[in-house]
Amino acid sequence: MRAPARVVGRVRRAVAARVPPGPGVLVLGMHRSGTSAMTRLINLMGPATCSADDMVRGPWNPTGHWESRTLMHFDDGLLAQMGCTWWAPPPSGPAYAEWSANITTGPRAGRRVFAQVHTGRPWVWKDPRACLLLPYWRQALDRRSVAVVCVRNPLEVASSLEKRHGLAPSFGLALWERYNRLLVAHVGNMAVIVTRYDDLVSDAEAWTGRTRAFLEAAGFTLRPPATADGAGEFVDPDMRHSSRSDDDVAKLAPSSVASLFATMTELAGATSCFVPPDIEPEDPAVAEELATLGPLHPPAFRTPPTGSPSPGAAVPGADG
Repeated sequence: MRAPARVVGRVRRAVAARVPPGPGVLVLGMHRSGTSAMTRLINLMGPATCSADDMVRGPWNPTGHWESRTLMHFDDGLLAQMGCTWWAPPPSGPAYAEWSANITTGPRAGRRVFAQVHTGRPWVWKDPRACLLLPYWRQALDRRSVAVVCVRNPLEVASSLEKRHGLAPSFGLALWERYNRLLVAHVGNMAVIVTRYDDLVSDAEAWTGRTRAFLEAAGFTLRPPATADGAGEFVDPDMRHSSRSDDDVAKLAPSSVASLFATMTELAGATSCFVPPDIEPEDPAVAEELATLGPLHPPAFRTPPTGSPSPGAAVPGADG
């Protein structure tokens, strides 16, 4: 005798709440670091994004941010429980555990929402806020999930944030440092590939090849390269909005930002078990800079200064 549909639905929802939604790929990186383009390129290899009707879209990334609106709002809620926002992140170092203890939404709830949004297996997901919430999501998601870490020149990120949100460059650099400190500290023991935005833009095909090799070594079954990639057509280097050198960072950025950027650059490559590097404690100036805005004062949102490409065009500068 077949069980009523409502009973089957309850059972499925209960299982989704208990069982992580299979292994997948977390794309991790600061806002405006190329995570959108990287997520799409991984999606072309086979791992599924959220459904199209849940996809975040906006004028700064007309072809899509390739992330879930539902999970973006969910992450905003988790941060709010910590007394934080994406522009007012939690502290790095030992104090993080104190703040994260204020999260009242348990990992089972996150697991359930994630499974409802990401129905394909394996999956790929990015939300820069996940850099601030990694301990939570590592409890909620399958422990076999892997991370693709995106590292972009902090001066370029700060410039992009200034254009998009009117944030002072000094604030953007402080935000870059806090996000990446938390990312590096909390991604330990995962299979990780650290990739540079510059490498993506200069040779998307090569970037795709290295990332494909990492995912296959981690046990993911992907589409054949001949039918899956098309990376060179998706990322257009000529549409990059800002370009600064590593030497510029050493000369112009605060020493703590320059040091962290150099460390993350040295980490480029794949490992089956990431070991967080030793990093000097955060300079108090970072917290002082971030406190100039605070969670109650959201930054502005500006429209792009130039015309937006039509749907289906290359990602503009792969900035997202």
